[in-house]
Amino acid sequence: MRTRALPIMTAAWLGIAMMPLGGCKGDVSAVHAEKDAKGKTEIKVDREKVDQNLKQAQKDLETTGQQLKEGAKEGAQQVGDALQRTAKRTEAEVGPVAREVLNDAGITARVKAKLIADPEVAAIHIDVDTVNGRVTLNGKVATADQKAEAEKLARHTDGVVQVVNLIQVAGQAPSPPPASGRR
Repeated sequence: MRTRALPIMTAAWLGIAMMPLGGCKGDVSAVHAEKDAKGKTEIKVDREKVDQNLKQAQKDLETTGQQLKEGAKEGAQQVGDALQRTAKRTEAEVGPVAREVLNDAGITARVKAKLIADPEVAAIHIDVDTVNGRVTLNGKVATADQKAEAEKLARHTDGVVQVVNLIQVAGQAPSPPPASGRR
């Protein structure tokens, strides 16, 4: 099951993160334009206000980013937990196949939540697929450390039986797919 909600979450995050830049409280303008008696326009820049505005915008963006990250992690964890609870209730009504599909969706959500929560991993560039508890990671990251961290996070997620790490490191040739063991 592929996770496709991430681009939507990213767009929402960027929209919310830009909000602090749009709001103005009182006279925070660091640039003033005035005309003198001869009609000549003079522009004045208050460097202290520029610095204050930039520092405040940075603080607001950091706060908003942290809140969004925590919310995304919590939301993904809740979705994963809810899917597992639904899988357990559904098994009696529809059978083990439906339960396994919902269980895999829960595993995918929990792995994605861990990737999002880790500041060292470029989670937006990693797709997570789960079938019968076997997680496949696809995408592209900047470093081999990010690739290894993503695999470690997936391996340490409840319900994961196996991890196939197909993540590519930028600037490196893709690794061949692992042998399936079949002839």
